[in-house]
Amino acid sequence: MRCHLILNPRSNGGKASGKFDAIFSLLRKAGIEFQTTYAETFATIRDASAKAYGGDDEAVVAVGGDGTINAVMNGFYDENGSLRSDKKMGVIYTGTSPDFCKSYGIPLDLAGAVDTVRIGHVRHIITGRIRLGVSKDGQRENRYFSCCASIGIGAMVAGQANRYRKYLGDTGGTLAAILSSLARFHPQQITLTTDGREMIFPRVTNIFIGRTKYIASGLKVKHEMADDDDRFYVLCVKDLNIMRLPGLLRQFYTGNTVSSPVLEVIYARRIQIETRINSTAVEFDGDPVGYTPCSIRAATEALPLLVS
Repeated sequence: MRCHLILNPRSNGGKASGKFDAIFSLLRKAGIEFQTTYAETFATIRDASAKAYGGDDEAVVAVGGDGTINAVMNGFYDENGSLRSDKKMGVIYTGTSPDFCKSYGIPLDLAGAVDTVRIGHVRHIITGRIRLGVSKDGQRENRYFSCCASIGIGAMVAGQANRYRKYLGDTGGTLAAILSSLARFHPQQITLTTDGREMIFPRVTNIFIGRTKYIASGLKVKHEMADDDDRFYVLCVKDLNIMRLPGLLRQFYTGNTVSSPVLEVIYARRIQIETRINSTAVEFDGDPVGYTPCSIRAATEALPLLVS
């Protein structure tokens, strides 16, 4: 096995870089040949991933957290949602909230992750292709996500959670971020169109669109979608108030996300979201990325992922 490592030294608040020598040692012991690229921003990580297709490596391996994984994955796809080559994607996790790894069966310990790369077992996973109204850098573009896209309060929660996790841990930091964000967020009227069916919700706090069991930091959803099912779950949080919040949190932390007075559950292949007045923030795989309106469908080709 030959692989190209893309390492993010800023992962986990800069603590990830302290694990790099141990990772290199484990790779050498496993007989894995590798080369390395260090990158810190979405654009540089994505571009390094895309450039890695020019070599003779069998796999491109993300070394970082969910944001690094997302950026490496975006380098696998062209603008039309097709894979640039037949290379496989691997992950050695050094982040703080391992939703991707927990969802797809990738070990969190370094030795297990390296062994997963060595064995080379492939699982083809469907990823989401999202067309943003405006990205954070002011451009319209197609982006790709693997876990869950969040439209509404999610971007605010993600930003807060990244700070709180340093002191409260993953689940505690996320819960604190949810509570503090709810105190400041104003629900929006959103038009949600799923497979051609239009619905208008006057008071939406958030919409989750994804495929994985884990949404974020302990929040999860039970579903029975197989790897070749190109639908997404769409969870619309609506008409939420402080009295209904404990019940909603119980649903998300247990994964029992059935429809309720505050939760509309839909499965769809094509999703479009528009807001009535102001653009609403969009977040996926742990980072705010842009604003509505946005549309989501599956990428043209499934991603070949190295799993245990």
